[in-house]
Amino acid sequence: MHGHNWKVEVEVCGNKLDNIGMVMDFKEIKKSTNNIVGELDHEFLNDLEPFKEKNPTAENIAKYIFGRLNEVLSPRDVKVKSIKLWETERSAVKYTE
Repeated sequence: MHGHNWKVEVEVCGNKLDNIGMVMDFKEIKKSTNNIVGELDHEFLNDLEPFKEKNPTAENIAKYIFGRLNEVLSPRDVKVKSIKLWETERSAVKYTE
C-alpha cells in the first residue's frame, strides 16, 4: 500500500458569463474540486464504491473526479472540459470526454 500527493488541474468551459464577466470564479472551482478530492484523501481507494470493481489508477481517478465535478457544476451551466491528475512533477494523466 502506498499514498500519493496529487495535484489536480481542472479545465472548465461555459457558453455564458456571469454579471462580472466570468464563467465561474476560480475559488468556487477550487472549493468544489477540493471537496471531491477530500472524499478520497487518506482512504484505501479499493474500499470506496467507485473503485470496488475498477482499479484506482490515475486514469480512473481522473475520470471519477471529472464525473463528480460535472455533477456539481452542471446546475451552473459549467462543464468540465478536462481533468489533469499529476502524480509527480513529471507524471500526469489527462482525462476528457
